[in-house]
Amino acid sequence: MTDPKAYPWPKVMDRLSRTYGRGDWRVPYLRTHAEDPFQVLIGTILSQRTRDEATDVASARLFARYPDAGSLAIASPSELEPLIRGTGFYHTKARVLPKCARAILERFAGEVPNDLGRLMTLPGVGPKTANCVVVFGYGLPGMPVDTHVHRIANRLGVVRTDTPEETEVALRRIVPERFWLPLNPVLVQHGQNLCRPIHPKCPECPIVEFCATGIALREGRRPPRPADAPARRRPAVARRRGPGRPARGR
Repeated sequence: MTDPKAYPWPKVMDRLSRTYGRGDWRVPYLRTHAEDPFQVLIGTILSQRTRDEATDVASARLFARYPDAGSLAIASPSELEPLIRGTGFYHTKARVLPKCARAILERFAGEVPNDLGRLMTLPGVGPKTANCVVVFGYGLPGMPVDTHVHRIANRLGVVRTDTPEETEVALRRIVPERFWLPLNPVLVQHGQNLCRPIHPKCPECPIVEFCATGIALREGRRPPRPADAPARRRPAVARRRGPGRPARGR
């Protein structure tokens, strides 16, 4: 495992920022609604178990009808389901979203909290969603860890964790706080473009020299994650001919 204390975070962040600085470095919803903590919160709940494109479409439909906590709090699940259809577990989300909006009105006077502890008392809000609100809604240091960040941190070799929740705790200890705000956006973009879940484009990676996986694969060694090891090719099996059946081509 790479020594986290000696890891060159400034070089890694500089290279990734230069690579993706002009790109679509956040999912579309968060990029266009980051000024509104409520919409960041609800959009991130919608994004759970959902592709970015589907989240963007559902968020746009939802906020056209229910742009704030007051309007969403009185919506019924049957009204919400057609709007958020296409997101994962949309039946459940249609029940959770009004509850979350009502909790904001009743417990926080209509203002979305800006700290993790209070955010995670809201229905449907876990560590990733709470961190997204802190970072993208309020511009405060946070550590949103999704599947991209979890995967890349383990590929880099700076953590050895089994879940995004474990990765968040580990990254908070080892990443300098000045990098917390840009870390999620650049790693998500990196995960969508080059450091993909399957068939990562290591030869094109701007930080391959700082990646334990990239270095191991280049040197023919096992990478930190067993899932990143090259697949072994199965030996070809000759087709057996039935009795009396001539070989093809003869």
